[in-house]
Amino acid sequence: MRQGIKSLLGPKLLLGIAISYTLLITAALLTPITGAPKIEIPFADKIVHLIINAGLFVVWASYVFSGKTNSKTTKTYTLPLLFVCTLLYGILIEVVQGSFIPTRGADFFDVVANVCGLILGFFAVKLTKKFIY
Repeated sequence: MRQGIKSLLGPKLLLGIAISYTLLITAALLTPITGAPKIEIPFADKIVHLIINAGLFVVWASYVFSGKTNSKTTKTYTLPLLFVCTLLYGILIEVVQGSFIPTRGADFFDVVANVCGLILGFFAVKLTKKFIY
């Protein structure tokens, strides 16, 4: 018998994981950078944004679908709404970086990488929905 994530972890633990992950990446993205070594991997920053946002989407989708909602209509609208919310979060982070963090700057291509990560997370959730729902 296979058990989905929701039956293994439960909604409260998944909420804790989602909130902790969100706070962790918020702190990491809003911490001023001073004296950090330069990474010589091309597009390393964009790859990090992609992975972070894919993970963000997956952890929040895991929590959202861990509840007792079985309505197909609710599930149909939930993923696009979650996509929009996480996209707005990423844009807000970029605005705060550009406006309030002196050693960081807002970058349009970071937002593009965020969107690509969210799309990756969206498809990961759709492909693995039997484990999450």
